[in-house]
Amino acid sequence: MLMLFPLMTLMADALRVIEIRLRMIALGTSTPDEMFLMVSEKMSAMAEANAIFARGGDPSLVFENYQKIVAANVARLSGSQNY
Repeated sequence: MLMLFPLMTLMADALRVIEIRLRMIALGTSTPDEMFLMVSEKMSAMAEANAIFARGGDPSLVFENYQKIVAANVARLSGSQNY
């Protein structure tokens, strides 16, 4: 039950990032660098998650890593107002 609020926050933030990026793509204001980042950050996060699990790490560490990545995207994309 303690993870409910962080999980809901992560879900809301992830939806916000998706919404901003889709809006930027639809309006033609997205950049090739942003498109590359959309893919490369997911591959990097997956590799980090695999490394955490391979070391026997706690799943909460993976969750915290995703929270940081998504929160950084929300801050970066919300500040750009390119849409």
